[in-house]
Amino acid sequence: MVIATKMPSPGYFTSFKHLIPSRSRRMAWSIRSAADGGRLNSSTNDTGGTRLVRAMQAFQVKLNARIKELRKNLPTKLLFFLVGFYCATAFATVIGQTGDWDILSAALTVAVVEGIGALMYRSSLPLVDNIRNLITLCNYWKAGLSLGLCLDSFKY
Repeated sequence: MVIATKMPSPGYFTSFKHLIPSRSRRMAWSIRSAADGGRLNSSTNDTGGTRLVRAMQAFQVKLNARIKELRKNLPTKLLFFLVGFYCATAFATVIGQTGDWDILSAALTVAVVEGIGALMYRSSLPLVDNIRNLITLCNYWKAGLSLGLCLDSFKY
């Protein structure tokens, strides 16, 4: 059996209306441009200015909040940092006198530093949430101890 087909007319493929079903929805693509003075990112609480200015203002607000948070209890944090620095100097001096306890004291120091770090960065325990401020101060002590031991290693 031979099926004869007729070639379509030349204007048949210029219109694609026959390919789109009549019940389908057409997608409307909105192309926005800032060339005509309109805004691309319009919102109701827009304070004006460019996106760069708004980004800089948001960064400034976040930075001010972070500085305000760091200034809270600053003298106490500084005291714990300096006490940790002093403990590092005293620790290195006393341990260096005998030389017999070097490995045990290094293991104890690592255990204390890692224990404080684990308490500081793990917030799933309910007991830890109650003493969060004390753990934060111990973290400043740990930072002073670590920095003091690092700087003390260059003395000799």
